[in-house]
Amino acid sequence: MTAAAHRTTHGLGRRDRSHVSLVQDLPDLADVVEGTGDLSAMERANLAAAEAAIETFQAAGWAAGQALAVVAKGSYHRDTHPTFAAYLADRWGMTTSQAYRLMEGYRLAALLAPKTGGRGVTGSHVTRLLPVAKADQRGEESAVALFAGAQAAVKEVGEGRKLTAALLDAAVEEFTAAEGLPEQGPERAEAVRRLAHQAVVSRIRDTTGGNGDQEKSRKKSGPLRLAVPQHLTTSLDDWMSQLSAGLGMTLSRDAVVARILELALEEPDALVAVAQRIEAESAEQIGTARRWTWTPAKEARGYIRIAEQKPKGHKPGKGQPGIGCSEPGTEPCEETPEWRVTNHPVGKTAQPATAYYCEEHLPADCSPPGRWAG
Repeated sequence: MTAAAHRTTHGLGRRDRSHVSLVQDLPDLADVVEGTGDLSAMERANLAAAEAAIETFQAAGWAAGQALAVVAKGSYHRDTHPTFAAYLADRWGMTTSQAYRLMEGYRLAALLAPKTGGRGVTGSHVTRLLPVAKADQRGEESAVALFAGAQAAVKEVGEGRKLTAALLDAAVEEFTAAEGLPEQGPERAEAVRRLAHQAVVSRIRDTTGGNGDQEKSRKKSGPLRLAVPQHLTTSLDDWMSQLSAGLGMTLSRDAVVARILELALEEPDALVAVAQRIEAESAEQIGTARRWTWTPAKEARGYIRIAEQKPKGHKPGKGQPGIGCSEPGTEPCEETPEWRVTNHPVGKTAQPATAYYCEEHLPADCSPPGRWAG
């Protein structure tokens, strides 16, 4: 049977069903066990319910995540497809990375949905908040509170704008750095909501300057997120399929990447290789100089830092005094000031602060993140 015929046959009489009934028909994931052999009558019923929700993905949204998790955990694809990856590609035209994003995010999306005012939960919302939700037993409550506070802030001062990924990042960043929050209960939820509200209001005001300019996103610290380059995703998905089949378990992209990171971190030469690759890609070449731009560490937030290296040294402008190394000490440094480091304030009226250093005295916090120092 072709994929098109399979879709038509299995979809009869189900396209007019409400989204609520589709979700209610899905079995609880805790009750699903991995099966073998021919599908039982109950498994076929579960498969029909899961495929009904997946088929209405555009309308039912994140409910497809729970449906896909049911199919994967029960191996309900085994009658027609040997692997979950093959089932996804043939039955739904979907990659494993798309499927696992939905499978990981459906619970959180369902919790966030009532807070959206009917607008729906976007993939970027779930992606930003998923690390918070996974952090601990109270993670989901914290994620919902963060989202609610951020939504309220946008409604209050956003002048019609939507809650963007950059604004939500601001809330997550403040939450990650926060100390002394209540451990649990309504007090914690309210404290997290207020923290998110303040962070988003501050970010909106900083980035607009009060005149409605378009928001400018900037790099932030926070939970680890990996953006896999497009040219690597095919190989990574192939690894996932092979490992899932060989180990007899369904693996996510995150699980495979985590193992790759473990192997890389255990290999001493990997650090040098990674550093050299970053150094080659992160610096902008300007004639004989190189320039790096990055967001400083948490204690220096609010600035964009630019480090420019000129091996032959930075020269003073016409009429300006000579430039020397800024390293403090009882004796002046006579070495060539080949580094110029400038902190540019973001959303503030303060003037940029510039310092010059020789190679030996360049402070660790001013050393570009893309420069390998050995």
